Amino acid sequence: MGIDWQTTAIALASRLQFEAACGRGRLISEDLSRIFLVEILQSQTSGFVEPEYNHPDLPGDTRVDLLIRSPNAQNIEAAIEHKWVRETTQNTIRHWMAEVLGDVMRVEALSQEMVQGSQRIVCVSGEVEEMRRAIWESKSNNGNGQQRIGVVDNLLQSSPQLSFSPQDPITVQLERTGPSFYSKLKQGSKELFARLPARYSVELVGYHRAHSHGVECAIWRIGRPVGQRVTFDANKWQR
Repeated sequence: MGIDWQTTAIALASRLQFEAACGRGRLISEDLSRIFLVEILQSQTSGFVEPEYNHPDLPGDTRVDLLIRSPNAQNIEAAIEHKWVRETTQNTIRHWMAEVLGDVMRVEALSQEMVQGSQRIVCVSGEVEEMRRAIWESKSNNGNGQQRIGVVDNLLQSSPQLSFSPQDPITVQLERTGPSFYSKLKQGSKELFARLPARYSVELVGYHRAHSHGVECAIWRIGRPVGQRVTFDANKWQR
């Protein structure tokens, strides 16, 4: 598959920044950001981009934001969850970090129609200040009076300068984190809480900040480490 995720991050952040620079920042919605993402993906692949795909491995109407299907075999080349993070009104509370973790868990859970080389992607674009507050600096209570710990540094991957540089994937031993991230995982992925992956791999494959006080985009690739996939019931964390 020919998707360049760094190019995608640059293009998406830049397109959203253009809208903001034209005075239309408050009109940007998650749907609009997703349309821009589809346009960028279509410019890089001959495959078919399918929106709102019913998750084949989860009951009910849980959906994956976007799929890229191969043009011939109709296998999934990439499954993409997308989030637009922005400052909300005083009457609206969004737990952005929990929602992103839910996206991570849902793409990791995809098995049907996934073949060797299929990619599981989480794309998060948003306002720089809200991304800093709600994503990059998000922390969880480690309990027992210990210092709060960073969510991204432990469950995703980032660079201290928030600038993109290629890094090797890391493996997150989720089962070993214990109750540290209990509340955020429960908020974001309650339908999967009884069968979370014991471990998964994650790699920051694209990042671009279009303006220091504007828009940025981060893209992670989620994988399954070699070996049998093992899940666990996180309800045992409840205290």
